[in-house]
Amino acid sequence: MIDPPGSSRGRGLAPESLPAWCRGAAAMMALAVALAAAVPARSAQAPALLILPFGFFDTSGEQRDQRAEHAARLAAMARQIGDGLQAKGFYRIVPPTPAILACDSKDQDCLLAAARKAGGDRILVGAVQKASTLISQVWVGVFDARDGRRVLYRQLSFRGDSDDAWQHAGAFLLHEIEADAPQQP
Repeated sequence: MIDPPGSSRGRGLAPESLPAWCRGAAAMMALAVALAAAVPARSAQAPALLILPFGFFDTSGEQRDQRAEHAARLAAMARQIGDGLQAKGFYRIVPPTPAILACDSKDQDCLLAAARKAGGDRILVGAVQKASTLISQVWVGVFDARDGRRVLYRQLSFRGDSDDAWQHAGAFLLHEIEADAPQQP
């Protein structure tokens, strides 16, 4: 292929030879790369968050067995929240250990000790109640693993019992937890 006269192909482009919109786009791309590189540094200093499996109870009275669907949605909601918090550097997510999963959900001492042993600074717990065919409620709390002090609590009602409805609720909760997350230097 023959390069047209005045082509800079193979020699690199001088920034001033680019159209203004292209220079602006290049500057935005450089800023995005710099910001993306900053997130891992922030997340390395972020507190470790251990997310326990969410609880579920159905008081809707519906006859159809939806346990498998709800179990998948619970896991997806917890994963959505954890992935979002870690991706933005607010928390480092610590996976639940067999020791913490063996604790009775009402045994605060066991949960806190197992969370600390796993390296967690905080614990996130959650539960969803399907109140009716149309309405569900979700509760989430973040607790300090040292002393059990509540750091955050949110209760949310949401409409619908579909993957989409649960994803919207998870996105809203993620935003709420981010808003109260510890700010890193």
